[in-house]
Amino acid sequence: MVADVIDRIYEAATIPELWEGLLEDLSVEHGFEGGVLFTVNANAQRGVFSQGVRDVFDAFLRDGWASRSERARRTIAKNHAGFVRDEDLFSAEEAAVDPLHVELLRPFGLGDVAGSVIESPNGDLTALSFERALARGRTPDDAIQAFDALRPHIARAAVIAGRLELDRARTQVMTLSSIGLPGAVMSTTGRAIALNSEFEALSEQVEVRAHDLVAPRDPKSAALFAQALAGIIPGGRSIPLPRTETRRPQCSTCLPSAETHATCFRAPPGCWSRRPSAASPTCPQACSEGCSTSPPRKPRSRPR
Repeated sequence: MVADVIDRIYEAATIPELWEGLLEDLSVEHGFEGGVLFTVNANAQRGVFSQGVRDVFDAFLRDGWASRSERARRTIAKNHAGFVRDEDLFSAEEAAVDPLHVELLRPFGLGDVAGSVIESPNGDLTALSFERALARGRTPDDAIQAFDALRPHIARAAVIAGRLELDRARTQVMTLSSIGLPGAVMSTTGRAIALNSEFEALSEQVEVRAHDLVAPRDPKSAALFAQALAGIIPGGRSIPLPRTETRRPQCSTCLPSAETHATCFRAPPGCWSRRPSAASPTCPQACSEGCSTSPPRKPRSRPR
């Protein structure tokens, strides 16, 4: 049985969609409502949740608990190479007034936890927690022991997944390069994860700042780009790159590559590619208007 679970862990490292079912099965087997796997690195924060705790951790992400969770801070500070309970982190008096417990967990009927934080060699943090119903009481010793036995395999899976993620990003930009298109894969913060030489040649229109942050030089284009990365405009959008002294206007496209909160250990969230010409009939009107020096044309009706 344990061998089967270990096999599933390594399989999920390469097929992210499998994490949810694995977390659900482990939760049911050991008496928890559900499990959460959450990764934090320089590129993004991503999490996958089993169905039993999806609502509470949607609220966790939506309301910004990731940056203000005392439970997470104390788990990291404890630096324990295994799983911990709430009693290892809080006194009974502290847990009774802790905001995460009072405002989030208890309203959803949750109490104790089996949780651990794993730091990969590249600096990525992987947080794994199994949430227990308040009515079930304290997390039993056998559950902690079972999760401790799996922890080294989850740590290795995190390293494997991180390397595969980078390989996927490089493959994306190399594919664009093979057809002569500039391309970059970026995090939701605009940090370049991979880019090709054609993209680097756009330095008059696009700059790579400190910490590998990428943005158009034109302020209006930079604002559109920031909106696309933030998901304010769903489904991606076209970004105009106005003409410079030596370069003609261009039309670029920023597309989402993955749902950042739907899967874990998946390809980075944004891919940006420049289209060959702003004058191309395939270039959307919004981009053509931003690139063109002449007034935009009204769209023509297609013949029926």
